[in-house]
Amino acid sequence: MTSNYEKQVYKARELFLNYSQQTMIDKFQISHDHAYLYMKLLDGNYRISRTDGSVEQEKEEGFEPCIDYQVVMALYDVLCCSAPHPVLSGRWCPLASLQTAGSPSADRFTVECAAAFSGKVSALRAACESLGGMRQSVPASADACYRIALLPFFPVIFQFWEGDEEFAPRIMLLWDEKSLDFMHFETLYYVMGHFLERLKALLSGEY
Repeated sequence: MTSNYEKQVYKARELFLNYSQQTMIDKFQISHDHAYLYMKLLDGNYRISRTDGSVEQEKEEGFEPCIDYQVVMALYDVLCCSAPHPVLSGRWCPLASLQTAGSPSADRFTVECAAAFSGKVSALRAACESLGGMRQSVPASADACYRIALLPFFPVIFQFWEGDEEFAPRIMLLWDEKSLDFMHFETLYYVMGHFLERLKALLSGEY
């Protein structure tokens, strides 16, 4: 029985096949050959079939079908639905600031992870650096602050404050003001969820 998630993936796959792959390649300087487009999301390597649109992830044994809904939908959205000429502004803002009407809070993603990261600042910094994160200095003196490329051309700034007797641990993610030129607002939640889950996995030793 096909789930709603699977139905959405198949619809997005069909949508992908209706778009110019050469435009995708030129827009983001995507590596490619006659059979696949090759994409990187965080530390994961993926390829998208140019004939049927299916997404595979590189594993130790080779490429295998990717079953991570967040990853698959993020890749399709960036390739198919980004602006004709997306350019980062270099100005950062919280996720809710990108959409004025009815923007849901990111707290449901970050609160649980902040608690999981509490007391593990050194390991968290190492995890960020293993994802290619570049350490940033911030006026608010976050215990960990890194600029991390979610996609090679699309970064996020991750900040973490350790908790104490008065305040719970806290995470803040900052996005470029032009993020919606790269993907839909809803898709930013997919990549945020994938990023935070990847950090949790690294801290747990699940490489």
